[in-house]
Amino acid sequence: MTLLSAQKISYSINDKKLFHGLSFNVQNGEALHVKGSNGSGKSTLLRILLGITPPSKGKIERSNPDLKISYLGHKNAIKNYLTPAQNLELLFNESELGIALKWLRELDLSSVQEELTSNLSFGQKKKLALIRVLAKPQELIVLDEPFVGLDQDASQILNNFLVNQLSNQVSLIFTSHIHPDVECKVLDLSNNSA
Repeated sequence: MTLLSAQKISYSINDKKLFHGLSFNVQNGEALHVKGSNGSGKSTLLRILLGITPPSKGKIERSNPDLKISYLGHKNAIKNYLTPAQNLELLFNESELGIALKWLRELDLSSVQEELTSNLSFGQKKKLALIRVLAKPQELIVLDEPFVGLDQDASQILNNFLVNQLSNQVSLIFTSHIHPDVECKVLDLSNNSA
């Protein structure tokens, strides 16, 4: 079943076309890898698919208007003035918090869970932000450069998680300069500007 459909999507900034006429579908349990050079519009396309940014032309259709989406963009969207444990308490309800804390241990963040998040390394902050996706998977996962800043172990944990989600019919749309070990369709924006 088609989860999401893009029909002739175009986007321009100040008369400069980032991309034009993009049409594609994402099925249940399917991954789409959005590739392209810096400035080709990868992050913008993700925001259009999420309904955050309107396209200049074209339309996005979802199989369900209440489609459950997990999203992690370039910005980690975590509170630096809180501890990792407090960040998780803010993001998750009581019944979900146990799963989130399990991922905190899995990603080797237990030893820093009571430190201020501002004191964590870039990679530790990235892992903390990823827990939002890992602990609350939805029908569609959208990730913008999810592997940047992750060490090898964390990259493998994320890769295994994504493979598992795809096998459970969760769909995935992501940008990455690092090609993960997941079977996916590729949409290359480098050849689509005009």
